[in-house]
Amino acid sequence: MPLTSTPAPLRRLATACALTLGALLTLLALAGPAAAHADLLSSSPANGAVVPAEPPQVTLVFSEEVTLRLSSVKVIGPDGRRVDGGTLRAAGSEGDGIAVELAGRPQHGTFVLDWLATAADDGHATSGTLTFSVGAPSRTAASGHFGAPDRVTDAVLDLAVWLGLAGLALLVGCTAVRLHCLPSTAGPEWAADLHRPVVLGWTAVLGGALVQLFVQGPATQGDSLAHTADRSLLAATLSTHAGHALAARIVLLALVAAVGEPLLRRSAGTAAAVLLTLALAATWAETSHASSGTLVPLALVATTLHVSAMAVWGGGLVAVVVLRGHRSVVARFSRLALGSVLVLAATGLYQAFREVGSVGALTGTPYGRLLLIKTAVFALVLAVAAAAHTRLALRRGVLLELAGVSVVLLVTVLLIGTAPAHG
Repeated sequence: MPLTSTPAPLRRLATACALTLGALLTLLALAGPAAAHADLLSSSPANGAVVPAEPPQVTLVFSEEVTLRLSSVKVIGPDGRRVDGGTLRAAGSEGDGIAVELAGRPQHGTFVLDWLATAADDGHATSGTLTFSVGAPSRTAASGHFGAPDRVTDAVLDLAVWLGLAGLALLVGCTAVRLHCLPSTAGPEWAADLHRPVVLGWTAVLGGALVQLFVQGPATQGDSLAHTADRSLLAATLSTHAGHALAARIVLLALVAAVGEPLLRRSAGTAAAVLLTLALAATWAETSHASSGTLVPLALVATTLHVSAMAVWGGGLVAVVVLRGHRSVVARFSRLALGSVLVLAATGLYQAFREVGSVGALTGTPYGRLLLIKTAVFALVLAVAAAAHTRLALRRGVLLELAGVSVVLLVTVLLIGTAPAHG
């Protein structure tokens, strides 16, 4: 939030937020269906169908491309034994289908099919069960369902995502303050004070990316953390779109470590910092809901800008605290933060329009409710920042604002792991 003692920017910000809220409600009222995870669209045989003879294979078609190596299908016959061949094949030209051959032991009765599909774009898994019968329905045999989540594994994965975002904020925000907010009279000790949070941020981004790479596979399968050493799961994760984005993030971090400091000392330091920030932020956009659905290029740009603005705002607040709220730094950061908040509002508006799809979905779906919570916390943070100049000490207000930004990041992590709402 802009840390400024003049009321005009605050009035402009309040007006912008009011217009944003009004636009959001209007757009949601007009919006169509939103993008989703890999949901099952159809199957052959169809769920509940009765066929005259056992089919040679079963085929599942999903709403988007799936990763075979992180997907599973299990078919249990009427006698309680597995009848699938176990090896999945791609079906369909878009990579959105899975086929598995059956053993060909003629049986009559009801077959149970359990499936788990991992989306190729963001690595999130969905699962379900369907049945079909040969000849006539019969009592179904018990089967073990896929996709039951391991809470510890999921928690570690969420923590890794949060750690990466928080680290990006430290890395980007403190660098932005160093480049644009230090007074001309600042000595080298000012930049030295910001060096430690920048290094901490770089380390956090790297650690979060590595943990995600190793935990993503077990998380999609509902496995415990003991499976993080499973090379096949790691190889499968690296072959996905999400794995490519994480690998690119690690390469970019290596580039930052190798040439970042020398670049910042040159006249083109600002341009280099902006390009590296956008590149890093794009790796989060590529693993978000923006990577599927309609108008993907525009969604990726919006999400990249959203993540970048979050990093400048949140990390800049840390820099203000590190520099003990020096008035000249606060005044310069105020303008930078105002721009970041406006970018956050605009891109957040577009994301909500795209992913929620309708006013009813705001309260009727988990994704919509999380989005409302994020919006409420965001508004509360703005209110705290405005009050910091009238009723609260500046330093205390900055700390409260920083705590609010941390909560926003936490809700953002939960949104990333939640399927978008349907219109």
